[in-house]
Amino acid sequence: MNRKNFISTSILFMTLTFQLHSAQNPGAAPLTAPMASEPFQPVDLARMEEVRRDLTLRFLVQFQDPDLRGLLAARLGPGQARVPLSRLVGDWAELWPAPEHRQFAARVQELDLELRRRMGIEDTSRSVLGLRVIWPKGGPGPIAWNRTLFAIAPQARDQAPEQLEAYDSSGRPVRLDPRAAPDVPVVMIGADRREAVRAGLETVNRGLRRAGFADDHRPAAPAAPVPCAKLAAIRLARGPVHWYEDDVEAYALVSGIDPVAAKPNIKLVHLPYLRQGARDYQPNQVILFWTDFRFSAANIQVWDHGDSTDYRNILDAVLKAATAATAAAGAPLFAWIPALADAILQAMPSTWWRDADSLIDTFYTLEKDRTYQDLEGVERNLRITLVPWILQPQ
Repeated sequence: MNRKNFISTSILFMTLTFQLHSAQNPGAAPLTAPMASEPFQPVDLARMEEVRRDLTLRFLVQFQDPDLRGLLAARLGPGQARVPLSRLVGDWAELWPAPEHRQFAARVQELDLELRRRMGIEDTSRSVLGLRVIWPKGGPGPIAWNRTLFAIAPQARDQAPEQLEAYDSSGRPVRLDPRAAPDVPVVMIGADRREAVRAGLETVNRGLRRAGFADDHRPAAPAAPVPCAKLAAIRLARGPVHWYEDDVEAYALVSGIDPVAAKPNIKLVHLPYLRQGARDYQPNQVILFWTDFRFSAANIQVWDHGDSTDYRNILDAVLKAATAATAAAGAPLFAWIPALADAILQAMPSTWWRDADSLIDTFYTLEKDRTYQDLEGVERNLRITLVPWILQPQ
């Protein structure tokens, strides 16, 4: 029996033993450790924890191959903590084309495609599954694979479990303290949040453009200057919650009234630099083009991506909000601006730090040609500095 088959059999045996122990001890958390030959279960975004567990245990069986270990180590260069999973196992199966390698790579790619379909990003992303390494204090260094742990992120992000489920490199279950990071590298597998946000925002913005709610109104004359608002500084007031959590992946939903037609104009903008912790960022990012909005005013709402996000649902929610905000008969157009932000709040998920997209903060009715120094949001979770800016033609 080779080492991979031994590990696979060992995981199954330990799972059955643990499940028997759980039946005798109802308070114990059940584990599921599928054999490598079993088919993947369909992706259910509401049960992403099970998807992460299933994929992690399958990967752990294949990870006994020194070639896969070496390939991963080569791609985890200095300061690098993330690797696209489909590409990693796909290249491994191509370089070392054993049948079981190809079978596993094909399954990972199938799961990746299904996950992208469930998230509504199959047309805007080529791969969303990722592997990340949480390094111990002191930063990246040589990886001692025999000491590396493989952990499964829990479903809820707003509260820590009593213990974090993990496995050592031989497949033995390990229980980690969610409040104290171990002194060894920890590997976690799941959806790459940054790629999911990038592709998801592209999906939503495409849908808004098709519906006529995301029109660009840049000056027709190339020599005309474009008035803007630049995000000079931003600070998230919240520090990291648990050591194993992935970082914030934030985006801004900018809304106002179209300058030409009596309708909302809405755009979603990625804020890829924003991270947890009381730290100031100076992105100098142009976030408002005033040619896109009437009354020289607009709202900014900042949201955090969740693993259970289906971006088609976000598109539907924003479209419903746009329709609801304009439904008040006889209301003047300028009254739509705050009403639009409120309608989006009602239509979108707003639970803080849960597995669906969550509201970080809202800034109502920001005005053109005004400087906002250290402006605090309604929820007091964000502080921003906005400055007027003119994009000058060449």
